Amino acid sequence: MKRFWTIIKKTPSLFALVFIGLVFFPAALASPPESLTHSIVTAIGIDKEDDQYEVTLLAFLSYPNQSYLEKYETFTSTGSTLSEAFSTAGMQIGKKISLFHTSTAIVSEKMLEGEDIAPTLDYLVRVASLPQSCLLVATNQKSKTFLDFIQKLDAKSDINLEEIGFYTSNYISWRDTTINSFLQGYYSPSKCSAINYLPLTGGDVNGIAIDEIPDEASGSGQTGGESESSAASQGVGGESGQSDTPGSSKGEKYELINDQSEMILKNGRKQKLLTNQIVHGLNWFNSKANEQLIILDDFNDANFSDAKLVYKVASKQIRQKAEFEDGYPVLLTNIRVFVSLNEINGDKNDLSNHYESNYISPEVRSRAEEFVKKQISESLEVLKQEKSDVLNFYDKFFKSKRSQTKKFVSNLDSEEDFLENIVFKVIVNVYPS
Repeated sequence: MKRFWTIIKKTPSLFALVFIGLVFFPAALASPPESLTHSIVTAIGIDKEDDQYEVTLLAFLSYPNQSYLEKYETFTSTGSTLSEAFSTAGMQIGKKISLFHTSTAIVSEKMLEGEDIAPTLDYLVRVASLPQSCLLVATNQKSKTFLDFIQKLDAKSDINLEEIGFYTSNYISWRDTTINSFLQGYYSPSKCSAINYLPLTGGDVNGIAIDEIPDEASGSGQTGGESESSAASQGVGGESGQSDTPGSSKGEKYELINDQSEMILKNGRKQKLLTNQIVHGLNWFNSKANEQLIILDDFNDANFSDAKLVYKVASKQIRQKAEFEDGYPVLLTNIRVFVSLNEINGDKNDLSNHYESNYISPEVRSRAEEFVKKQISESLEVLKQEKSDVLNFYDKFFKSKRSQTKKFVSNLDSEEDFLENIVFKVIVNVYPS
């Protein structure tokens, strides 16, 4: 016994670890898995119509199987308040609603046009424990229609909403488009933020399309036909039990368009849709957004005649400095762009010549720098017209030139007018990667 206490004194951390294991390990083994007591929601959709909230949940369903496939289903409930809608969903599904694993929140464009979305998101984060790292996405259809489409897409392919949102947020958008970034913009002086916009549309367009999937293939409904119809009649059910909803009826076909467009929100409401060209222009201020192309049409130099050259951006180096000149805010931006030649088109060129990917003539450099400056200028002009400081230029001046910024803003009618008074001086240099 004396030796035992000596060992404990020498290794107290090991003893503590063993003691904790003996106390908690049996309880952990005996407790049921979370999926049996909680509905694990991976995406949530919010709609509002006639003062009624409609909450759609894309939830993971656990069931015994011998494959690596995961089964997801959409469930919808309504209520005069969000609390009522969530309570109804929990009672009908028979499980607690867990949003801890939710990665995407979908809001319909109609709802964003009609009311401030901030109180709704505040409830979801504060009461329903929705992570602030959750991506916020707008769509042109009802969020239920959107999630029904995503559920079918996930059932038929390896494409899912989380991967699409992650790619867009990390490689396409000039900043992350999470609930946290939305709230930061909402409470900023400009009261602006930008979120991803993923529309669903019909017809032959450049999008992700799926054919009609039979109910048994899509995994719709509950555990059986009887329980499915029962759940649907009570306002909660799978996609097949909601056939009267636009976009989920048999024969309906939509395509998901991820064209890199964004939606500006001001005071929590939709203000303007930014086209992908405007987004590309704003992305020149983001060193992480490298999914960009420099396209030179009708290009001529010693080696090319009326050619189209396509350069892929490999990386960027960006330096910015906020200054005041003659009492006006001036943002000096130096952008170093490293590119590689990806494609050559043109009937008048001898394509038998093999050009290196680092081919950059003085004419190429000049045209490429003009291309970048033009995109930046057009994008900034749109933001100035909308008085939407989604790139937080105000913060750059406030942090580096606080007293001068406060003095300048005090002479404006509103802090929102600060953006249109900024003088942007942009220097672009293009180099081979």
